[in-house]
Amino acid sequence: METPYIPGYRIEQAIGKGAMSTVFLGVQESLERRVAIKILTPRLAADPAFNKRFVKEARIIGRLGHPNIVTIFDAGSYEELFYIAMEYLEGDTLKERIKAGVTPEEAVKILRQIAQALGCAHQQSCIHRDIKPANIMFRDRETAVLSDFGIAKNLEDKTQLTAVGWRIGTPNYMSPEQSLAKPVDGRSDLYSLGVVFYEMLTGTRPYQGADAFETAMLHVKGPIPTLPDTLRRFQPILDRLLAKKPEDRFANSEELLQAFQQLDARPGSVSGGRIRARTPQPTTTSASSTSGWAQRLQRWLPWLVRLWSPRRPE
Repeated sequence: METPYIPGYRIEQAIGKGAMSTVFLGVQESLERRVAIKILTPRLAADPAFNKRFVKEARIIGRLGHPNIVTIFDAGSYEELFYIAMEYLEGDTLKERIKAGVTPEEAVKILRQIAQALGCAHQQSCIHRDIKPANIMFRDRETAVLSDFGIAKNLEDKTQLTAVGWRIGTPNYMSPEQSLAKPVDGRSDLYSLGVVFYEMLTGTRPYQGADAFETAMLHVKGPIPTLPDTLRRFQPILDRLLAKKPEDRFANSEELLQAFQQLDARPGSVSGGRIRARTPQPTTTSASSTSGWAQRLQRWLPWLVRLWSPRRPE
């Protein structure tokens, strides 16, 4: 995408690109304020239903006003461009921090902050649906900020944000119900947060299949991993976060935060060494050992049909 023109903004350079949008660094001229400007891809901008919902969703997030949610300053359109202007965060991402190593104390602090952010969003009936380390940034060294609500779902809105043929979420972090293209609520976000928590604690993800389909199915059927002995005190919390059935998870972020308060009151410490990210290794499953594409296709076909078939609006 060429450097676009939007009245009121001086756009400098592209700083990120995804399947749905390109992000540019710019300046809001009226305030001389640096901002990140997310611009919808031409393909999606050409879809009237999608671009209308895109701007509407941005306005919903803009009203949340939480210190652990990225601040949105403006959302709108100019000619064929649909954009969101938001706070520019110069810090690193959680993905980068995990590579460098995260201590248990840091992991707990980050999880609590993002849980508070999700609690705020969920109270406004807004579900993120793409919780992952790359979408958790830092305003400063201490403050985690949840970003990229690009595929967020407003539970009070019966229209469908995501066009048929678009997968919702990232397979490595998707809840079982997301993997099966079922309706989701806030507990799906908490599951994804549990995946992130495990990765912060251990340096690796809990489920890693040979491909995206196998990974998704591991989220559906794979056993909940066991933490090392030095981190075992977090196992009860992890077990509830990664429960396969939504009703077996924490009902909301408040319950999760209360569980950590109870953990704090027990003897012991969350202290521990810094855990660096490890090279991903496929999780051993029966699917991994299945020979032949025909057998694998038979295994994945029901999921593929359900995922990519036209669905009623959520």
